[in-house]
Amino acid sequence: ALEFRLDKRFSSRYQFAASYTFAKQRGNYSGLASSDEDGRTSPNVGRGFDYPLMAFDQNAKPVLGVLATDRPHQFKTQFIYDTFVTAGLNFYAASGIPITREAAFVTGSGFPIQYLGRNSDGRTPFFTQLDLFLQKELKLSGDRRIVLNVNVLNLLDQDTVTNRNPTYLGAGQQVNISEADFFKGFDAQALIAAQRLVLNPLFLKDSEFQDARAIRIGAKFIF
Repeated sequence: ALEFRLDKRFSSRYQFAASYTFAKQRGNYSGLASSDEDGRTSPNVGRGFDYPLMAFDQNAKPVLGVLATDRPHQFKTQFIYDTFVTAGLNFYAASGIPITREAAFVTGSGFPIQYLGRNSDGRTPFFTQLDLFLQKELKLSGDRRIVLNVNVLNLLDQDTVTNRNPTYLGAGQQVNISEADFFKGFDAQALIAAQRLVLNPLFLKDSEFQDARAIRIGAKFIF
């Protein structure tokens, strides 16, 4: 990754920070919380490397490429202004994530194979979000005071697509192929058609979206 930053320390009632990051996440292992499986919450029990076929595509080439959390371009900016209320804005923008189709191979085993290689089906849309924070302090007698705040996440209530269904075949559908034939290279689409396998009607349909606007109100009494 390569990052450029611009920061202004707090003075004259305001503070500003901005950064741009250019990054690449490449490889064939998506981590303990496997992003290849939509993010497992139980590390070390993922499907990665369960069987040799899973590390190769239909050309018998290693499945090396951009990982599922790859966002090449990311931009962040924060602005805080302190007057009769303290106001803060946070803006985030980033490239969409890559979509890699997969299908179950070997009848009875169902090994998930990324047979067209990584990033086979484009990316989700560019992601942006604006958040707002407001805070007001009310002084009481002595050292006592009340602090009120409002935190609005996704101020514009955007609903950008954040993931798509990558599974090509329907439930229970598996491509039947021997290991020897797999490593000779093959045409997956031709095999799927010849074996009359049923396709997944949800393939490449939008499956996850940006969280809806959330408003959090807080109050605290300091003494």
